[in-house]
Amino acid sequence: MSRSAALTIIVVLAATVSIFAIRPSNMNAFFRSGQVFITWDEVANGQKYVVYSSTAPITTENIASAVKRIERAQGSAGNKMLNYLGGASFSTLNPPCTFTRNVITPLADGQSGMASAVDSGTGMIVLTSHQAGGFYYAVTAFTGGVEDKSCDAGNSVGPVNEVVEEPVPVLIWRSNIMLARIYLQYTDVDSFNPTMCNTYAFTYWVGVPSNYNTTSGTLPLELFLDGSPGNMPAVGDDCRYYCEGINLKIQDNRTWWYGYSQTFPYDTSYLYFAGGPVATSGPVINFTQARIMNMLKWMILREPYYSSRIDTNAIHVLGGSMGGGGTLMFLQSYPDFFAYGRAGVPPTNYFENGDWQYTGWITPIWGLGNNDNMKVGFTGWRSEKLNEKYAGVTVHKWLNMESFLRENRKLEMPWVCVGHGGQDNSVNYPTHGKNYYPALLDTKHGFSGGVCGSCGHGTQTWMYENNQVSQLRKNESFLAFSNTKSSAALPLPEDPDVATDYSFHCHFIWSTPHYRVGGYQNQVDSTNRYEIVVASYKILGGTVRMPDDTADVTPRRLQRFIVEPGAQYIIKNTAPNDTNVLYQMDTVAADTDGLVTFEGFIIKAGDQNTGGSRFIMVPCKDCPGSKITGNSRKEAGTHITCSPNPFNPDIKITVSGNNLSDVDQRYEIGIYNIKGKLMDRFSVTGLQLSAGIQWNAADKPSGVYIVKIKIEKTVFTKNVFLLR
Repeated sequence: MSRSAALTIIVVLAATVSIFAIRPSNMNAFFRSGQVFITWDEVANGQKYVVYSSTAPITTENIASAVKRIERAQGSAGNKMLNYLGGASFSTLNPPCTFTRNVITPLADGQSGMASAVDSGTGMIVLTSHQAGGFYYAVTAFTGGVEDKSCDAGNSVGPVNEVVEEPVPVLIWRSNIMLARIYLQYTDVDSFNPTMCNTYAFTYWVGVPSNYNTTSGTLPLELFLDGSPGNMPAVGDDCRYYCEGINLKIQDNRTWWYGYSQTFPYDTSYLYFAGGPVATSGPVINFTQARIMNMLKWMILREPYYSSRIDTNAIHVLGGSMGGGGTLMFLQSYPDFFAYGRAGVPPTNYFENGDWQYTGWITPIWGLGNNDNMKVGFTGWRSEKLNEKYAGVTVHKWLNMESFLRENRKLEMPWVCVGHGGQDNSVNYPTHGKNYYPALLDTKHGFSGGVCGSCGHGTQTWMYENNQVSQLRKNESFLAFSNTKSSAALPLPEDPDVATDYSFHCHFIWSTPHYRVGGYQNQVDSTNRYEIVVASYKILGGTVRMPDDTADVTPRRLQRFIVEPGAQYIIKNTAPNDTNVLYQMDTVAADTDGLVTFEGFIIKAGDQNTGGSRFIMVPCKDCPGSKITGNSRKEAGTHITCSPNPFNPDIKITVSGNNLSDVDQRYEIGIYNIKGKLMDRFSVTGLQLSAGIQWNAADKPSGVYIVKIKIEKTVFTKNVFLLR
């Protein structure tokens, strides 16, 4: 072959390669707010696209050494959730929000309506920057099962100068009256698993009150979590209905408002996840919580339209069904972030109480309930403490919110309103709910709630809210109630009576700087003194006033008052506006978790202006050191009571419990003054202790006395007050 003929063949082959190369074209990339937005013109009959990155220009010769970042299917700018919402709740907006494709360029300031979506035939990906510097990108196409790795100026770009910073959501819609907005948040595809419903761009609606743009004060923020499937119902052109401030509503893909596996390849065909093979690899990361917390961080710290208006002490979360479970999980994960929560018919134990209606929906997301290899992990804003304390816990244990309460008794949780339906066959009672209320009570966490015996899955949360819930703040304390005389008896029934409402604490109200009780609108929460007024009022929306009640009360979310485990505290129950009118007084030792509980506290009937009881707590400086905890008086079912207390001059001492089964066994009772000096001693039988014995202190001075009884190996004490 001649040299000229060989050259001709080479030229022809080169031309052939050029003619038949199937490369994307018109590739563009730019950096904005911590993310790189990449687009390209898709090829005819393209199957998928591969995006590469490098610190050097990418060419045909070196593409094999570039980093393969992600694969995207044909039509990658499409957004099936936006498309669905545009034909559902977004269709009633003014103007309608009817996107079918993602948005890159945000809506301009002062403009209403829709931003411009990515054009049809354009592929795209948004990558989060993890390293500062100049980076190059290329995109290749698969057709006929073959990847064309050739590169030219049409399918490679760079350098893109990047820095690591917090991403910003894209504003895609604003209402005609300028009081509601919709944002698109692009998550990090390098860590968030984009195979979950093939989604990495999520939708958020934010509505504000009608006077928002003409006022300047701070407002509460409500985080609303929808029930299954999570499709953002009841959005509007402003925050109009039941609006208490700024309202944030969010899209979920039926991940139960928690998250999903970081590594498991999910079925990408779902709009709302509800099937596929059981997940077998983890860890399960709180991706859904994380992206929501990241959105809240942006609203609170960075976006001027919201940041100056959000009262960060008045952020609350609410939801029903799937959203109710999400509410409890948000309170569990971020207890120091929320003021309170409202959870209607929530799941309370996703795996460890056995199968329920939606077990077949959650195992494809989180794995089997007995798979101890499926562990949890955490990411996003405020996840550091979660990872430090809980990373590596099994999924089934983390999603058992009943056992979480019992294992985290000292954790300061927000007040929660929670309700279940006794006839609920969706979030099935008693699988869910029955064991949650005893856990709340036993661990002295603050709540109002109950089980409506005749109700099904439509049980409304407001049925179990107290009258002041919307006024609660995270920087203010409250009293947690347990063993309340008027509350439902435990254990709750497996099959509730349809004529019975099994409720807890819905009629109690207490004073805060934002809510008046008994004519007092404040709290005293200083280092060495705590005061709060509490009253037995009425059920929310009811007209029947409740009478006096009694309950064990435990101060929670103390802001400045210091409690030392084992230390003793003097507690008084007085009239709200006259502390000389004394109803009760006792000294109580803080338990090992640093909780102080006054048992049998009388809560007087009252309202915002009259009645009620003032709870006063101060350290007992002269009390001898306590070697037992406040809970030890009930060890092994044994309980010591002294009545009346305060007394003058006679008091009845009674001991009840399993340890007194031998009625002829003799026990020594010692009575000491505040300095530890023995003032009286007598020997009694178990039968006499059970019936109660009288002590007469007619010859003793007024003051605090300590009753001590040793039963087996435990010393029980009770402080009593002689008042002349």
